[in-house]
Amino acid sequence: MSRLDLSRYFLPIAPKLAGVEAELQRILQSDVEVVQKLADHVRGGQGKRLRPALVMLSSRFCGVPNDEDVRFGAVFELIHTATLVHDDVIDHAQLRRGMPTLNRLWGNTLTVLFGDLLYLVAMNEAIAGRSWRMMEIFAEVTTRMIEGELIQNDVLFKLDTSRKDYFDIQERKTALLFSGCTETGAVLTGRNPEECIAMRQYGLEVGRAFQLVDDLLDYTATSEQLGKPAFSDLREGKLTLPMLTLLEKAPDEARSLVRTIWDRGEEVPIPEDEEAHLRALIVQHDALAETRELAVKASRNAVAHLALVQGEAATGELLREIPEALLSRSM
Repeated sequence: MSRLDLSRYFLPIAPKLAGVEAELQRILQSDVEVVQKLADHVRGGQGKRLRPALVMLSSRFCGVPNDEDVRFGAVFELIHTATLVHDDVIDHAQLRRGMPTLNRLWGNTLTVLFGDLLYLVAMNEAIAGRSWRMMEIFAEVTTRMIEGELIQNDVLFKLDTSRKDYFDIQERKTALLFSGCTETGAVLTGRNPEECIAMRQYGLEVGRAFQLVDDLLDYTATSEQLGKPAFSDLREGKLTLPMLTLLEKAPDEARSLVRTIWDRGEEVPIPEDEEAHLRALIVQHDALAETRELAVKASRNAVAHLALVQGEAATGELLREIPEALLSRSM
């Protein structure tokens, strides 16, 4: 697996991303000691900032003339962070990006309340942006993300999880947030509805590719590469597309193995012999091929939608390359 190196894509928007960091620091500043403590821990474990970067790139591509994109980039990152904070509680996760999770250090109650606070702070900041369309986007994205979490938890540890369940969860929890990020530039520059839709669809397809690759990596990468235990999704009761495919191709063997893993409990690592058996079954039945193919298709669809929008040429080239860069993580 190659690591995702976004430095080349971030270079043209480096000042804007620095602005997002400053905005996040300002927004998360609190005179409540416990809030500040949790906020400092979250900011210390920051990710790649892919979502605000997509906001900045789409805004540069569409020609946003001011720093409103910085505000909304910070809002999208706060919403993303809030979902991760809540996910870690639901999943009983102990590590996030190689660091102890909030719930591991401070317990579930404080962590859930802090996640709620992040949503509210994000919405308050979005309101200050005075863009009705952006408020609609944030409300829609947040609602659908919570729906996705509800669907996911409704089908946890269920061997009859359907492909529809999987794709509903994927779209609501991941892809729609990406779509909001990339539509932002078109909204802030007053592009026509067709161009706004095209930028939205670009982000939706990028989000689909991103999640499909993530689901592949859970079955192919090591714990060190992931920053969390391998096979985490499976141990947590989530059947993603690679495992759904294996269950279709080798139902008896796969169902027996999954039940054994689940019966042992999600806190218990999968023994080496079972892990080796699982990896062998995946290879034997080519259970990863469809996930890879769909990721490639989503990447190509993203580029096709971007071609429908006129924008700054150099940034457009970067936006065209990003879906391919995401795919490279699984190679």
